[in-house]
Amino acid sequence: MGIFDKLRKSRDKAEAAEEIKTKRYVRKYPKECSYIWKNYVPERGQADNLQGELLREIEKLRWEAQSNGNINWDEDFAYFCDFISNTLSEQSIFSEAEKEEAASIMNRLKSYGIYAKQANDGEIPYDDIDMYKIAYIEDDLYDIICDKIARLHMENRKPLPYEKNESIYR
Repeated sequence: MGIFDKLRKSRDKAEAAEEIKTKRYVRKYPKECSYIWKNYVPERGQADNLQGELLREIEKLRWEAQSNGNINWDEDFAYFCDFISNTLSEQSIFSEAEKEEAASIMNRLKSYGIYAKQANDGEIPYDDIDMYKIAYIEDDLYDIICDKIARLHMENRKPLPYEKNESIYR
């Protein structure tokens, strides 16, 4: 059985535990996120505005974790975590606590990806792999970041400039 198969089996246990353990986060700004996605995120490649690029990147991270178990984790995904964290931390609309929350979430998502990369590269013996550390598959952390991006959009109704990073493949 491969790592991805092992992850699928452990997901059922993790999902059951999460149902019992916590109340789910409810998105506050789904309409705003939908607007950003439809109007600012291109079908391919990076957005040419900050709101669209931030949303594109968090959704790439969500997709990689939930659909692929972070099996394709690479430096681009790590960059997304750092970029989102740093960008949200620079925004004056957020309190210090909100900035710390965003940084903490992005560090946590990044730690899952780094662990997955180590597991996929054979740096962690197969029998020692903790499948709960491979990928964060719940929606709550991703949704919290999406809501922060929506708030940024609500404060800046026009697209904010973003200079594409030509070294990013994803």
